[in-house]
Amino acid sequence: MALERFEKLEERIERLLSDYERLCEENARLREEVRKKEVEIRELTERIERCEKEKGLVRNKVDILLNRLDGLIQGA
Repeated sequence: MALERFEKLEERIERLLSDYERLCEENARLREEVRKKEVEIRELTERIERCEKEKGLVRNKVDILLNRLDGLIQGA
């Protein structure tokens, strides 16, 4: 009876250790995935910022061209 209880306890401990090891590996994998996603987010944020700057420059150039056209039409 005592041996049987000891064996069950041993099985539970082995299962716990196995689960702990699996969870540690999964945790490490997930941490790496998060790190990669953070890098991806940083890169995409920088890309968005560049696009917004470019959009502003294009908008300014279009405004200048429209003003020039308006000036030519007014002068004609």
